[in-house]
Amino acid sequence: MSNKYSIDEVTEGMVLDEGIYNRSNSRIPLLVRNAVLTQSRIDRLKVRKIKEVCIASAVDRPDLMKIKRAAPVISPKLREEAISYLTDIFAIASGQYGDASIASMTVKQLDNVVEQLVSSLSKERGSLINIIDLKSYDEYTYHHSLSVAVVSIAIAQQLGFSKNDLTQIGKCAMMHDIGKTRVPIELINKSSSLDPDEYAIVKTHSEEGFRYLSDKGIGDEELWMAVMHHHEKMDGSGYPDGLTSADIPIMSRIIAVADVYDALTSVRPYRKPTQPMEALELIMGGASDVFDFDVVRAFLDIMEPYPVGCLIELSNGKICTVVNSDFPIRPVVQALDNGHMFDLSRDHQCLDLVINHMFINPSAQEQNH
Repeated sequence: MSNKYSIDEVTEGMVLDEGIYNRSNSRIPLLVRNAVLTQSRIDRLKVRKIKEVCIASAVDRPDLMKIKRAAPVISPKLREEAISYLTDIFAIASGQYGDASIASMTVKQLDNVVEQLVSSLSKERGSLINIIDLKSYDEYTYHHSLSVAVVSIAIAQQLGFSKNDLTQIGKCAMMHDIGKTRVPIELINKSSSLDPDEYAIVKTHSEEGFRYLSDKGIGDEELWMAVMHHHEKMDGSGYPDGLTSADIPIMSRIIAVADVYDALTSVRPYRKPTQPMEALELIMGGASDVFDFDVVRAFLDIMEPYPVGCLIELSNGKICTVVNSDFPIRPVVQALDNGHMFDLSRDHQCLDLVINHMFINPSAQEQNH
């Protein structure tokens, strides 16, 4: 059984139940039956003025129904509550409404949300953080802040931080980019690379965040310093003060890793997102010189680049779903077209295969790709 969808309704990961043919030559298919839709294929169909397509239902694809996806570490209700308070705090900081007293009250409400985040992650002790869970909502600065908070709390938990310290790192991560409200919005949203003068202005956001929070009496010195130094690097090449190694607050060292990972894997006005495994490799490459080695090691222990249930494309062109991720970077996957299993970590015939692409959010259209 199949369903007809408007071309504007289809999303990455959907499977065609009927072939789509070139109008000028009905013998030449644009896409064949059982083809898995990617964003580039969807865009191509739109260019060809295709108005609707037939999509295979779950009943027709029982292989996908067998895959049990892990429950998100953050409930939708908690996520919405966190985003709501973050939106208010950033709006107040940008001068859209409210004053210092309202800001302090809103931050106190956010404290409760952070405590719930810590409690939620503590209950899931041993669970891995996956990129799909972090990317299941639209991407604005405050959504980025929530993702950074989740990863930061998980890293700190892996490092053995106390519950009070976990709450503090969550709050610091939530606030780490508050200074961007003091940077011209046209620079934040610029679709091309920043010139040196523009970059110098954007770099002031860490100091501006420190200044705003300390001037308004929001939080404490540990929070202010964590915000100030989250762009420092272990070799002293960061900003604003060029701190090195242990001189960088531990909260800042943790946030730095979480911040870079989420930034790399997020849609940005000037580039497409980096694939999760590539982002992990970039962070591993920066261990010791850019990032704290122990923080990177803890980060790698809690991240799951290819969670069970996600869709990936192999180097042989096969679109597959992950069915087992016991070996996180080389999971067991199943081809959608014929059900063939590929054990990327143990099958000698698969040693040459690599994962070319992961569909970050096949259940919701990624409009910015």
